[in-house]
Amino acid sequence: MKIFAIFAAAIFCFSTILFAQDGGAEDAPVVDIVPEREETNEQAETKENEKIELAGVSDVPAAKRPKAPDSQKAKAAEEKDEADTKEKNRETIKFGIDSELSELVQKLIDNDDPRYSDELYDLFQTTKSPAVREKILDYFTKLEDPCLEDYAVTILNDPYEERNSTVEKVFKYTATVKTKAAVPAVVALLESDNENYFSPALTTLGEIGGEREAEYLVDYLDRADLTTPQRQALMKVLGKIKAVQTWDALVEIAKDDGENAFVRCYAAEAIGAMKKPESIPVLLKLFEEPDPNMRCYVLKGISNFDTKEAKDLVVQAIKDSQYKVRLDAIDAAAGMKLKEAVPYLVYRAKNDPEAAVKKRAYEKLAAYEDAEADKFLVGQITDKKTSDAVKKQATEALLKYGKAGRSEIAKWAQALAADDTKKPMRRDVGKLLTKYSDSAFSGACAAYLSSQDKDTRSIGMDMYAAGKFSSCEPKIRAIADDKKMGSLQKRAMKLLGIE
Repeated sequence: MKIFAIFAAAIFCFSTILFAQDGGAEDAPVVDIVPEREETNEQAETKENEKIELAGVSDVPAAKRPKAPDSQKAKAAEEKDEADTKEKNRETIKFGIDSELSELVQKLIDNDDPRYSDELYDLFQTTKSPAVREKILDYFTKLEDPCLEDYAVTILNDPYEERNSTVEKVFKYTATVKTKAAVPAVVALLESDNENYFSPALTTLGEIGGEREAEYLVDYLDRADLTTPQRQALMKVLGKIKAVQTWDALVEIAKDDGENAFVRCYAAEAIGAMKKPESIPVLLKLFEEPDPNMRCYVLKGISNFDTKEAKDLVVQAIKDSQYKVRLDAIDAAAGMKLKEAVPYLVYRAKNDPEAAVKKRAYEKLAAYEDAEADKFLVGQITDKKTSDAVKKQATEALLKYGKAGRSEIAKWAQALAADDTKKPMRRDVGKLLTKYSDSAFSGACAAYLSSQDKDTRSIGMDMYAAGKFSSCEPKIRAIADDKKMGSLQKRAMKLLGIE
C-alpha cells in the first residue's frame, strides 16, 4: 500500500512537469495575470510622465509681423488727428528720446490707435530702453496682437535676470493673446521656488490652459504648503478655467466657515462659473450669510444662470443694505439683461444714498439700450427741474455706454454755450463731447466756436478736431484769419492744414 502511494505521487509530479512543458491549459488564469499587471504599470507610468512633462521649456514661436490695423479703429483715430499729427508721431518714433517715446505710446494706447503697429514693432526689436520696450508691450497687449509671442515665451523660459515689471507685463501679454505655446514655461514658473511668479503664473495658466491644465491644477487643492493668497488665486483660476472636476471640493470649501473668508468667496464664484445646475441651491444658501463679501461673490457666481431663482436673487440684491452688494447686483442684472430689474435701477439712480451706486445705475441703464431705461435717462436731461449735476451724469452715461439722447444732449450743450453763468458746467460738458465725432454735435460745436469766451472757443475747436464738421469749417477759417486770436489762430490754421 505504501509502495502504491509513492508510485501515485511520482506519476502526479511527472504529469505536472509535462503539463508545464507543453504550455498546458491555454485558458489557465495564471497566463493572463502578468500581462494585466504590466499594462496597469505602463498606464501609471504614462500618467506620471504626462504630469512631469507639463512643466518644462516652451518651444519659442516663430517671429511674425503685427496684424493689419483694424480699419474702423484706424479711421476713428485719424479723425482726431490735426494736420501734421501722423508725421510728428512717426518722427517721434524714429528720433524721440525715451520719455517722449513712452508718452507717445501711452497716448496711442489711450486713443486705441492701431496705425503705428509696424513702426513700434521695429522699434521694439532695436531699442535698448526697458521702459520703452515695456510700453510697446503694453501697446500690443491693448491691441491683442500676438506679434511678440516669441519675445514673451523667451522671457518666460528664463525670467530670472529680467526686471520684475517686465516679467509682469509679459505674463499679462501672454494671457491676453492666449499664447498656448507658453504653457510648459508658465507651469515651470508655477512650480518654482520664486513666490513672485506663483500668482501671475497661475492667473496666466487660467487664461491659456485647457482641460489638461485643469486636471493638473486639481492636485493643488490638496497641497498644505500654499499660502492664503495662493489659495485665493487658485480658487479664482479654477473658476476661470472651469475645472468641473473640482466642483465637489470647492463646494465643501465654500461651505466651510472655518476656511479663509476670501478663499470661500472665490470658491463660491468658481462653482457658479462652472454652470452646474447643482450650484444654484448652494449659492442661494450662501447668499444668506452675514458677510457682504460672500453675497457679492455669490452674485458673480449665480449670474451665470438663466433660471428664475437666479434672476429673483439678483433683482432682490439690488435692494441689499450693503452698498457693495448693490453695486454687484446692478452689474449682474445688466450683464444678464434682466428687463425686470430696470425699475429697480431707475429707483437706485434717483434715490440711492451712495454716489457710487447712483453712478453705476446710470451707466448700466445706458448700456441696457432699453426703451424704459432710455426714456428715464433722456428725461433727466430734458427736465428743467433736474439739476445740472444730474443732467451731466445722465449725459456722461449715455455718451459712454448708450446710443440714445444725442440730439437732447446737443441742445443742452448749445444752451450752455450761450450761458456765461454756467462756465464750469459748459466746460465739463464740452470736454465730454470732444471725445465723440457724432454729427448730432455739429450745432453744439458751432455754438462753442461762436462764444466770446476764449476757453469755450478752444473746446469748440477740440469738438471740430474730433468730428471734422463741414458746417463748422467757416467758423474755423474765420478764427484762422483773425490775427487777434493769438494762439487760437495758429491752432485753427493747423486744423485747416494752413502753413
